[in-house]
Amino acid sequence: MMKKELFIPDNQVAGRNTQAIKVGSLIFIGGQMSLDSAGRVVGNSIETQARNVFESINDILKNAGVSMDDVVKHNVYLDCADEELPTVMQTLDRIRSEYFSEPGPVTTETRARLAKENALIQVEAIAATSDDKRPLMPSDHWNWPTEEPYVHGWKVGDVIFVGGQRSLDAKGDLLGNDDIAAQTHNVFQNMEAVMKEAGGNRSNLLRQNTYYSFLGEGRDVTDYWEKMTRVRLENMSNPCPCGTGVRVIGFPNSKELIQVEGIGVLGENKIRLMPSKHWDWSITKGPFSQGWQIGNFIFVGGQISADENGRAVGENLEIQTRNVFDFIHNTLREAGADERDVVKINSYFGTTKDNDHNKNISEVVSEIFHEYYPNSQPVYTGIGVTGFAFEDLLIEIEAIAIRSN
Repeated sequence: MMKKELFIPDNQVAGRNTQAIKVGSLIFIGGQMSLDSAGRVVGNSIETQARNVFESINDILKNAGVSMDDVVKHNVYLDCADEELPTVMQTLDRIRSEYFSEPGPVTTETRARLAKENALIQVEAIAATSDDKRPLMPSDHWNWPTEEPYVHGWKVGDVIFVGGQRSLDAKGDLLGNDDIAAQTHNVFQNMEAVMKEAGGNRSNLLRQNTYYSFLGEGRDVTDYWEKMTRVRLENMSNPCPCGTGVRVIGFPNSKELIQVEGIGVLGENKIRLMPSKHWDWSITKGPFSQGWQIGNFIFVGGQISADENGRAVGENLEIQTRNVFDFIHNTLREAGADERDVVKINSYFGTTKDNDHNKNISEVVSEIFHEYYPNSQPVYTGIGVTGFAFEDLLIEIEAIAIRSN
């Protein structure tokens, strides 16, 4: 039986959320922001906020008996203006270099809208204590524009963590300028290269997150997603990984249109989770997956409030959020699991430039989350995004569960 330990350090952040969960050799850390014990943002600069965030992660790991050297994956969500981005990235990289040394974790950096007014950064992480782990750095792979301590992947036992793959060359220069099809193809080729470096292939990738930038509206939103997804389907296994696809403000390189990160597991004894009477996608029904189970792991892809044709259902956020949590429940049930097995929840909700509006959205989602998870067991990360694959959607939520036996 895999023991589950919850970590809720005193005065870590305001709120009821578990800050970290340790299951076996893995430690999942929920989204950390620079907050005081009352939930107020501390610091008005990226220098202060980033340092507080990484100190927070460092304290959580110490509480769990490990260190920053054990971090294998981290996602960074930045809320800043276009003209501030170069300075923000330089400051962030300098601060991270104080906490991570080679070989560091995999990294994914996206620009989003954070739930707290004046918050500039949120970071979530996964650490691994296993001695059976190695970094993954495929030859002839893309590289960062500046020297960084990060790697493209980590293999921990049979689990493979793939960092945000990008359409860059070996010098960090962009490939496929202003071409979503070309960038998508390059990104998925890079994903497969990391999987092969771990001794697997695209069929071992079970959970995949696609972040893309598109500022259109209405039907153009779905048309853009379908164009991108046709390229994705050419580069994914059949059946596909379960996944999340959300629109973000952008990336560290302002000309990037897409980044993809994921988790794979080696082994053939896996079960595809496809509940009946579930929502479906707008194109090419068949290869997409709602979830996967392999061993104790259960991956639930981003769930949306939609019908069998990918059309949004529910006229407000509360209805859509409840529908989504019900879909997660149904997918877990397919694997013989329930909410008690969930260790990680990521919630992506549509936001605007109105901070009061975004705060209300975050509060609605948080309240419903605690109804479905009354013991606050999963770590939680809430991210504001600019939109989703289909028009009129308001929220998308993904989950990772690990069964105790």
